[in-house]
Amino acid sequence: MITIIDYNAGNLRSIKKAVELYERNVVITNDKEEILSADKVILPGVGNFGDAMKNLENLKDVIYKIVEERVPFLGICLGMQLLLEESEECKDIEGLGIIKGNVVKFKNVDKIPHMGWNNVKKVKDIPLFENIKDNEYFYFVHSYYVNPTEEDVIVGTCDYGIEFPCVINKDNVYATQFHPEKSGKVGLKMIENFVELI
Repeated sequence: MITIIDYNAGNLRSIKKAVELYERNVVITNDKEEILSADKVILPGVGNFGDAMKNLENLKDVIYKIVEERVPFLGICLGMQLLLEESEECKDIEGLGIIKGNVVKFKNVDKIPHMGWNNVKKVKDIPLFENIKDNEYFYFVHSYYVNPTEEDVIVGTCDYGIEFPCVINKDNVYATQFHPEKSGKVGLKMIENFVELI
């Protein structure tokens, strides 16, 4: 079973529909027991960092347990940013702190948000990238990006005036700044790769 964590942060139907192409048993839930019994867990999200962390308050212990027990975990878009310790968007709100570092706003770029298709440069080969070529295009919508202090967690980058991390991986935790479920065939391949992780 794959669970998609429901914490009132955006439309989860598109990610569920994409995952169901490769796994029939997919549940959108905020139930702790259902999340803990999952074989894999997805934390999607769009919106404000502070609001999302407030909505996640009662599920933080479950997320930490999943990470500790090495259950494959995928953060998408805002779900990626929440893995860090803090964000410039809401400096008084702590993130999950699973990845050391912070989330910063784009500065001195043509347009905010960074929206549309952009290519992803592989820094390291990881299972999520299996059968995905370097510099493939994925769909982005965001005004902030992650800034990890541990460079070895950065496995993919994107250029938008500056080169920023857009795929990170630490042990069983994977995260993407782009939306794989909105990124056509190559995005669906990445979702399939996550579903097939052992």
